[in-house]
Amino acid sequence: MADFHDDFIYEKYEEIWPEDAYQEKAEEDIKKLYESDRKSVYYARQIWVKLEKKYYHWITSRAVKYLNDIGYLKLIIRERKEGAHINFYYHHSNRYPIRNIKKMEKIINEYSHEHINRSCGQQAENLFCLGLIKRNFKVIAEKAREFKGKKWKKTEHDFDFIFERDGIYYGCEIKNKFGYIDKDELDIKIKICEFFKIRPLFIMRHAPKTWIKEVYRKKGYSLIFETKIFEMSQIELVEKIKNNLGMPVICSRAIPEGMITRFENWHKRQINVNSK
Repeated sequence: MADFHDDFIYEKYEEIWPEDAYQEKAEEDIKKLYESDRKSVYYARQIWVKLEKKYYHWITSRAVKYLNDIGYLKLIIRERKEGAHINFYYHHSNRYPIRNIKKMEKIINEYSHEHINRSCGQQAENLFCLGLIKRNFKVIAEKAREFKGKKWKKTEHDFDFIFERDGIYYGCEIKNKFGYIDKDELDIKIKICEFFKIRPLFIMRHAPKTWIKEVYRKKGYSLIFETKIFEMSQIELVEKIKNNLGMPVICSRAIPEGMITRFENWHKRQINVNSK
């Protein structure tokens, strides 16, 4: 799935998470965003990412839709292929949003093209795999549904990699996108780890703290890298995304050493726990 689908993807979480003070705070922050420049236009996912360090995406999504319902924000929907769409929101006083929308849509079309999404996913897998190999984590398997004679048959899911170091095995999933990993997928991957009796390792641009804690409770680790990674050949596109959309993107040849060190230090603590 391309990385631009909008509001509908969080409807199931909105049912689970009731309205609370966080939504009201998100509404105020969204208002501040628009009041700073009433001619600005944002698409839904862009607002989620801008505020994700303070609010879960679905809380921001609900706040945006509420502000649209009461008329503070106006909405223009751009239909996409295969039933997808992009929701553009603009201040109610903005009489001429179309020019900005067309400019933004052109960039979104470019970065959400399927071959760009595939290359971003592959680049993240390559860089994190190389970073872990340099720290003596061994690749046991790729695209793995089998481990030590056991095969996962309940679904078609697999792991990007299975790593091993010091006798500890990890089922690793890498997600390099603006949206969260699908919660159902996360739950299934954890169940596969339990089936194989290995630990979950989720390497993700971002995720809700509650999901991160859930992985930790299952004796796993979530490595959050915050900035979507593109290939070096896409540097012009990355500059357009940063300058025009303000989204967290980077062209990178390597994962920062400190990021891998965080996981390595946690791994070493697990060795000590297992030895007791």
